[in-house]
Order: sequence, then structure tokens, then C-alpha cells
Amino acid sequence: MKKQVLFILLLLAMTSTAQTTIEPNLKWGKPTQEELTMTEYAADKDADAVELFRQVDVYYHFINGDFRVINEVKCRLKVLKPEGKRVADGVIAIRLSSSSSVPETVRGLKAVAYNMENDKVVKTKMESSMVHEEQIGKTEKLLKFSVPQVRVGTVVEYEYRLESDYYYELRDWYAQSDIPVVYTKYDVSIPEWFSFHIEESGMSRLEKKDDCGSITIGNEPLPTKGHIFIGRNLPALKDDDYVWRAEDYGCKVTHELQGIYIPGAVHKSYTSTWADIDEILNNDEEFGGRIKKNSPLKEELIAAGIPQIANHQERVESVWKLLSQRVRWNGDYAFWAKSGNKVLKEGTGTNADINFLFINMLHDAGINATPVVLRLRNRGRLPMTHASLKYLSTFVVGIDLNDSTTVYFDSSAEDGYLSVLPACLSVERARLVEKGKPGMWVNLQQNTALSTERTFIKATLDGDGKISGTLANALTGEAAAALRKKWRTAKDSIDVIHQMQENKEIEIANYQLQGRHDFSPNINESYSFTKQCSSTDDIIYLNPLVIAPISKNPFTDETRNLPVELPYRQRETVNVMLTLPDGWQIEETPKPIVLKFDGITARIMSSQNGNQLSVAYKLDIQRTFFTQQQYKDLKAFLERLVESCKSMITLKKVAQ
Repeated sequence: MKKQVLFILLLLAMTSTAQTTIEPNLKWGKPTQEELTMTEYAADKDADAVELFRQVDVYYHFINGDFRVINEVKCRLKVLKPEGKRVADGVIAIRLSSSSSVPETVRGLKAVAYNMENDKVVKTKMESSMVHEEQIGKTEKLLKFSVPQVRVGTVVEYEYRLESDYYYELRDWYAQSDIPVVYTKYDVSIPEWFSFHIEESGMSRLEKKDDCGSITIGNEPLPTKGHIFIGRNLPALKDDDYVWRAEDYGCKVTHELQGIYIPGAVHKSYTSTWADIDEILNNDEEFGGRIKKNSPLKEELIAAGIPQIANHQERVESVWKLLSQRVRWNGDYAFWAKSGNKVLKEGTGTNADINFLFINMLHDAGINATPVVLRLRNRGRLPMTHASLKYLSTFVVGIDLNDSTTVYFDSSAEDGYLSVLPACLSVERARLVEKGKPGMWVNLQQNTALSTERTFIKATLDGDGKISGTLANALTGEAAAALRKKWRTAKDSIDVIHQMQENKEIEIANYQLQGRHDFSPNINESYSFTKQCSSTDDIIYLNPLVIAPISKNPFTDETRNLPVELPYRQRETVNVMLTLPDGWQIEETPKPIVLKFDGITARIMSSQNGNQLSVAYKLDIQRTFFTQQQYKDLKAFLERLVESCKSMITLKKVAQ
């Protein structure tokens, strides 16, 4: 009997294991019956799609006296839910040249959708009309394609070959994406004359092996070194509100060319430093050359008397107010820009378009300003070890108010101010590029304004458990910008007030907002409110903070595979003055609460003087990055904070 039970348990275990995996199908153009009929991915039942197979082969050809690198890509995907149909839309980034040459070309792009209809496999090929190009700045364009007849249950296959003259710069390879991966393989073969530093990173383990081969140069074989990386059953990298770019933490392989060693020729080093990038940008007519130009608005600037304003900060403000009347941000971030006259004529532009105009105008007004180049947080971190222009995606403006004070501004900060940058630009590593001076690294998270919110509540509690009072809120930095944006983008004021009432569980009247349209670091809101506490004839249950500053923990998962990235440093204070009803007393005065966790501090203090209850709350966040190993402690800290902010005290009616 025991043997039978053991056999059954073993069989169930084997069945369970089989259900959580799917065997990779390495035959191209032939989806299996299992792939065609699968309805969910057992290892991640929430997945809306799954990558069944991806193979990238990278190798070199020697053509017309020079090297050319080839990337062959084959991919098979399965759509599991309606949202998964997005995998039918593909994008291939193609680098451009400043000359008339075409350094990168996509050839052999094919895509097919496989569907089961009446127990038969129906193939639908992608037509050329489903492929189009989109220009992105002066250095890149996108080749976009859409596979037709894709629905839940469809298997999609596509393939293409990217041929590139940039043989000295291999593309990064990412093993993971926002959907699970069953099988992925990266096979790169490099001529022995090329010395690349190849780095693997990520939290999941890849299978690795090396091999060798050769390519023909003239009539002679040139040995090659091959490196193969294979990933199996890799989890999805799911973006959330607290990670900017999940791909940064997934499995990937990067390459940096250290040199080319050709027998009988002079060794040429290709290792770049960020100082080299500084020089390239300063000497580029479309970047460094733009900085030297006068603004098309110079005469208007002078006529308005702006260069004569003594206070430099006020002078900068006046320059921006003049420019913002003439041109608006179009919502896009860029690195390269159109001509100033064209931007002014169109009345709109990217942040780079407007930032160059702003720099030119500041120079015309006698203020030193320079670009601070960076990579948007949602594009990934800027590497220190291998410098390249390809990692830069935009820039902000560094402005010298005096010899010791530099502030930072970007034209996309529609609701911000000097040194109040949108969170996507608030990077730890940006580089100030100035002609004639060495480049300098800048931490924009530490060198921009602290976001603050200071709230004062004065209220009265009556014997029926009703609180009536006023709230005054003073916000600066990103907190002020966020409030301005909320009102600017709202459908109407009724929606905003209604949302506030729901979130805070209060009734609001006499709402006022000061500084809504100002170019200023500050904004102030105030209103009167009422709130009903839970009560009986002789007991009132009261939250001494009246309105909980934080009502729920944003982190609910037990574990986390990615780090936590907060948007910016911030400080929040709440001071409450609450008058208690006569004939009632607090059963137990709240005890002081002090919580600390690696760069975050929270305090709640209270005191009573007669029928006056005073409560002070302070949350100070000076750190924005926490590793996945710190997640449990961070989650526990916030759980304790939420509990403390929602904790109730009991008031009892005094017997007469």
C-alpha cells in the first residue's frame, strides 16, 4: 500500500512539473501543436503573452575591403490574453550616419501569424504595407511593423537580418523582457583581430559556452571566437511605479571594443572615455555649435530690459517667461534639435529644441548656461565604464546664478521651477559639458530642490464625533509641480475636489489655490472641511492626525525581484491642533512613534494641554534607491508607518 501511495505521489509530482514547463521548439517555421493550443503559461498564469523562442546570431563579413557585422534575429511568440496582442507590433532601431551613406540596413523582414481554425493551422503573412519607418532625431530611425490577424491564441513568428557598418560597436543583448521567456539563445562570433570586453549581468543564470570558427578575408581564413548564451524559463520583468527600467536588472550581455589588432598594422584603440564624448559634443556643429549662437529673440530680450535686471535669479525667470510665451513643449524628449527659427515659427518643440533656445537667450542676457547631458531614467542608467553617445537621450540646462550656485532647469518642467525637474530627469549621473573646461559629473537627485509638503490642520471635535476645521497646505519643489499638473490636466475642478474627498474621507468647502499659474517653487492650497468619526453616545474613536498622511502601503507583494526606485527626495510634515469637546477625555494619550530605515525617518508626536490636542507628523525620505534584498525591510517599515497613521484613540464621555 505504501509503495502504491509513493508511486501516486511521484506521478502527481511529475505531472505537476510537466504542467509548469513547456519544451522549447527550436524548429523555425513550425509551431508545435502544444504551442498552438496552449491557453496559459503555467509558470506565470497572469502573463498575457510568452516568448517561446528567440535566437540572435551575430557574426562578421569582410566586404569591399572592410568589416560588416550581421545580426540575424528569429522570434516566436504566443498571445494568451487580449492585452498580449501588443507583441504583434515590432520595432527595430536603426542607427543613421551624418553623411549620405547608409550604415545600417534591415533585410529579409518576414512575419507570419499562425491561428487554429476548424482544427486546421491558418498562416497569414505580413504584407509590405504593414511596415513603415519613423525618424527619431538625427542619429536614429525606427522600422515598425505589425503582424496581421493576431488574436488570443495566435502564434507569431518574425525574422530579419540587420547589417551594420558599425562593426566596432555590438548591440546589447537582453535575454528578458516584460513577458516570460521559454527559450532564448545569443550566439556571437568575433574575429580574433577584435578585442571586446564582454560582460554578462542579471539575476537569473544563463548557460554559457565558447566555440571557434573562421571567416574569409581575401583567400585566407581568419579565426573567430564564439560565445553562446542560453536562457531557459526566464521570468517576466514587469515594470511598476517603483522601477524606471526593469530591463536594467534582467539578464543581458554588453560589449565594449577595447582595440583592433591587425598583424603588420598599427594597433588602434577604440576605448572611449567620457572626456572623449565631451570633446565630440563641443566640436559638433549641431551641439557645441548651437551653444555659441545668438537667440532669434535677442532683440526682444534687450527691448524688454531683461539683461539689465540686477538679480540673476529674477533675470533667469524673466528670460524663461519670455520664451514660454512663444513656444510650448510638445511632450517629447530629444538630444538633437531643430533650428531656433523653425521652433519659434512652429510654436512648439522637444525639450532639446527649447533648451537650446533657452541657453542662447540666457547667454544674450549675460547668464552663463550650459547643457547637462543625461540618459532618461526610463532608458536605463548611464554606464561609467564604457562611454558612448548612444547612451545619451537628452539634456537639461545648468545655469550659473553666481560663482557658487548652479541651478538646473528643463523646458519639459511645465509646472516646475529652477532646480525642480520632472522625476524622469532626476538622475544620479548627468554630465555638464562646457567648452574649454573638463566635463563634470552632476548628481541631479542631490543637486535639485527637496520636494516638501507642510500641512497645518486646525479643527474642533464635537460630542457627536464630527470634526470641523481648516487645512492649509504649503508645497514646494516636485510636490508643488505635481499639484499644478493635477489641476492643469484635470477635466474640471469638480473632479479634482471629488477625488480629494474620496481619498481623504472628508467633505471639502471653500477650496482655494494660490500660485497655480506662477513660475515659482511654491504653491499653497487651503480649504475648510468636515469629517465624521465613528462614535456612540459615550465613546468617540478618533484618528489624532485627523487625515492620515499615508493610508496604504504601496508594496503588497511578499517578495520582489527588482529594486525599488523612488521618484525624488521628499519631506512631509503635518501639524494638527484639535480642540476636544467639553466633558470628554482621552482614554490613553498616544505614545511617541519613531521609525527609521536606511535614509527614511518618520515621527509622530502628540501632547495635550487641557482640551487642546497637538499632533506632529514628519516623514523624511533622503534616499531614492533600495535593493531587492532591502525590499522586505522597506515593506515592513511602510506597514508600521501606515498602521501608525491610521491608529485610533478612544475618547470617553466623563460621567456628570
